[in-house]
Amino acid sequence: MKKCLPIIFAALLMVSALTGCASQTGLAQRNSSPEQNNSTAPGGETSISQPVASTTGASSPTISPNTSAAYEKLIAYKTEGYGQQSIADFNTTLASTPDELTEFLAAVADVISTISPDDENYDFFTTTISFSSQELYGENMGEEFFISMPLSKLSRPCDYLDDEGGTVYDFTCFVDATAVYSIQAPKFVSVAERDKALLTFKEEMQNYLNGLSEEEIVGGDIKKMLIDKSAELANSLSTENMKLSPCDIYMIEINGGAEKVIQ
Repeated sequence: MKKCLPIIFAALLMVSALTGCASQTGLAQRNSSPEQNNSTAPGGETSISQPVASTTGASSPTISPNTSAAYEKLIAYKTEGYGQQSIADFNTTLASTPDELTEFLAAVADVISTISPDDENYDFFTTTISFSSQELYGENMGEEFFISMPLSKLSRPCDYLDDEGGTVYDFTCFVDATAVYSIQAPKFVSVAERDKALLTFKEEMQNYLNGLSEEEIVGGDIKKMLIDKSAELANSLSTENMKLSPCDIYMIEINGGAEKVIQ
């Protein structure tokens, strides 16, 4: 069944990217201030919240009678104190053989593609389970671990809505990036520590982009600015047992222009 893994994982990456884009757009909207919506706003960094407290433990999660078998299979891993488990122990519990990994990735793809952001277990699935699934796949296929990092800045909302009732912005900037990381000693890195480091990396990058003015984004070397910031964050968040790398940026789209692939 190992030959099925790339197909299942590709589907998982697709739905994860869509979920990530939606959540990052929401973060960009929540973090936008009147000053940031002004094109002359000075750059600056905003403080971030840490939606990782739930990774430190859980107790008897309530399961809706309408949930799928895949949902019930995965939520069973949200046990009391799971956040304090080592990455090695937690990931082994999820899937210890190629056949188990195939079933696990299929379940993850199913849940991630259907879960609502309002679900009480949304963060557990899109953070803890998502990160672990990528690590298990990477180990099995001999590939690097990485996180997808879709970023966006939205400013100057218009006084009309799009066809689907969503807010239209006069200025938009979308970035498609990834960041590689490695865990040298999975026995000595807890699930909560990993989740916090990776989430902080993603959220600080989003906050940095939000803090840039429109002039800085349009007139400066935005690719270099983002890579430099990611290098700074990777250095500060890395530990002896877990190393993060600067971002690789593949696309920057400003004001609805044609997507530009960055080599």
